[in-house]
Amino acid sequence: MSLPIIDTHLHFFDLAQGQYSWLKHNPPAWPNLAQIRQNHHLASIPAHDRFTLAGLVHIEAGFDNQHPINELHWLAQTLTGFPFKAVGYAPIDAPPKQFSAAITRLMTPTLVAVRDITEGADSRRLHTPWLQENLIYLASLGLHFEAQLAFSQCDTIELLLTLAQRHPRLKIVFNHAGFIEQTQPCTAVLQRISTLKNVMIKCSGHEMLQNPMALDKWLSHLIDHAGEDSLMLGSNYPVSLMQKHYWQVWQDYFNVIGLSSTWHKLSRENASKCYHLRTDLD
Repeated sequence: MSLPIIDTHLHFFDLAQGQYSWLKHNPPAWPNLAQIRQNHHLASIPAHDRFTLAGLVHIEAGFDNQHPINELHWLAQTLTGFPFKAVGYAPIDAPPKQFSAAITRLMTPTLVAVRDITEGADSRRLHTPWLQENLIYLASLGLHFEAQLAFSQCDTIELLLTLAQRHPRLKIVFNHAGFIEQTQPCTAVLQRISTLKNVMIKCSGHEMLQNPMALDKWLSHLIDHAGEDSLMLGSNYPVSLMQKHYWQVWQDYFNVIGLSSTWHKLSRENASKCYHLRTDLD
């Protein structure tokens, strides 16, 4: 029997229609870049005999950062009839009036969250005096913030988790498991997140790590300390092509977790709840 999954973190590209300046003109020094720097659509993911892609969460990919609504319009056209939700782009450090205007321009039926990458030195933007007000505004609309930074950035992580604890209506989803690595397992952060019902972690982006734990140890560490109710699986396609084809990512996850209640939670159930995403199999 085929196992249905919801992929909580993937990107589609149309290099002719979108800008993607980060990929076209100043690409990262990734392995297999030529495979990544191509058009990627739903049809690029072949059928599989063990897994079925039942739904997906598309993460903004720089289609048009000046007018990010254009990416959402494009998704609505290219994914017509397929169950999906979208995470758009908005600058989290914008003053509240500017931020609310940006969100208003993004409002479409599939929008569920916004992401603003704040890795490394960019994490200082999360120390804006507007952060709490902007996060509360998102929550008032039923939206959440997708945070992308390392759990090892202690001061900023503390800021986000304190806000989540103080305001239970807020929801924060951390991308790429906070980039935990062999030398920075961030166990205390994971344990704290396990106590917060409004904070989730996406297990994705393992291929991006400089000093990774082995995949089995990485997943086991996350499950043991954050707990299965706080976790969701994602492929990070097509960036995952740095190391593996699409379905190999999911096969490797399955090989570690096995067919179990934990698998069902991490591969589909938690994502369905977090993103309010119903699939044709529900």
